Amino acid sequence: MTSSNIKYLNLWNEISPFYLFRTSLSKIIFTIKIIISIIKISCMMTVKLFICFIILSQFTSAQWNKVEEVVSPYVFSVLFDGDNIYVGTDSLHISRDRGLTWESKIITNQPVEITTFFQVNDRILAGTYGLGVYQSTDNGESWESFNSGHGTWAEYAKTFVLSDDTLFYGTDGGGVYFATPNSSTWQSYNQNLPSNNAWTINDLAVSNENIIASAGASGFYYLRPKGSAVWIEKSMTTPSGIKTTPNVFLAIGDTIFSGNRFGIYRSLDNGYNWDSVGVSALPLNVVSLVKDNNRIYAGFTRSSGNDFFVWYSDDYGDTWNSMDHQFQFLHHLYIYDNKIWAATADGLWYDELEPTFADPVERPFTFSLEQNYPNPFNPVTSIQYVVGSKQNVILNVYDILGNEIATLVDEEKPAGTYNIQFNASQLSSGVYFYLLQTGNYKEVKKMTLMK
Repeated sequence: MTSSNIKYLNLWNEISPFYLFRTSLSKIIFTIKIIISIIKISCMMTVKLFICFIILSQFTSAQWNKVEEVVSPYVFSVLFDGDNIYVGTDSLHISRDRGLTWESKIITNQPVEITTFFQVNDRILAGTYGLGVYQSTDNGESWESFNSGHGTWAEYAKTFVLSDDTLFYGTDGGGVYFATPNSSTWQSYNQNLPSNNAWTINDLAVSNENIIASAGASGFYYLRPKGSAVWIEKSMTTPSGIKTTPNVFLAIGDTIFSGNRFGIYRSLDNGYNWDSVGVSALPLNVVSLVKDNNRIYAGFTRSSGNDFFVWYSDDYGDTWNSMDHQFQFLHHLYIYDNKIWAATADGLWYDELEPTFADPVERPFTFSLEQNYPNPFNPVTSIQYVVGSKQNVILNVYDILGNEIATLVDEEKPAGTYNIQFNASQLSSGVYFYLLQTGNYKEVKKMTLMK
């Protein structure tokens, strides 16, 4: 075939109906393939969105209810006392019938933020941000100033705690003060507490042995053994080695929970040492901890401050579960009337709690030394002690003059409960002492040998 014939044949093919049909069919097939691809992508996106919705619904399942009668959007604090509910905003809102009806009043001569409440016997204390402390002895009907004795910046209230019968007051800039029973005057508790970074109190806690203050954002907290004249500076460190300052505490005996921007931490030895125990991977800041029977609730606020999350633990902090998620800035969580309450920047909210049927859990091992049994004894007695974490343990016996007469234990022990027998057959009758030492924990008890 000549080249000219080939040329004409190609031209014919280009204009022939079959060629035109074949070309159109190819374009149609190509278009269909594109449509199918788009449908596949859309389906995948739909599935992903559905999965995201399911995940998000795990946080948004709770039905929170707003107390519309508390008209101020910023709720800073709440106190529950029997049928009475006290809500602190820039004024005071009171319900006498468990939240059915409300009244409002100003406790000072001007509106001021009520940042914290506390109840001691028949006194209700209201800490304000700028005007110090006011107290009421008639269930909030009338209020009087309780500000004698404290210094500069102590009028900015942050928190109250009670240790035995002594009331402690943490301030935003003035450090820590205390008042004895029936006293009308505050006294400074700031001995050797650094004023440059430790007088801005985030929270206070009282364990069986210590008073603990979280201060500022310097990476430190301060511990003061009961009866001691000085504070001990301590630092809380994350697993990655970052120092962090606690925002909030929850003390239960000698176990203390702490929340900060790196999650939840737990101390089993009155606040000396801490371990990370929960929700440390999320970009959330723990701002509130509260206990209800065997369950511990933790309230988190995202760093942007626009929303909050609630998590809970039924095993004393070993594991945590998400409860819900709301779109308000959280200040504090509370438990009252089988409800969980939230004081937020968008008002006062509550959610009905479902009954929990979790069996009581044993508390984590803590450091403790029990009284020997029998006591008095002759000549053998049993001594029980508890080790909270793997530590080198020393248990010695001393006579009344302080002379060491026996070493019962001197070795590393894992966490657990131990019993040891002490045979005093070679000793004379009298009073003896036994001392347990492990890490920062020390405890001594007295026993009597009677032959």
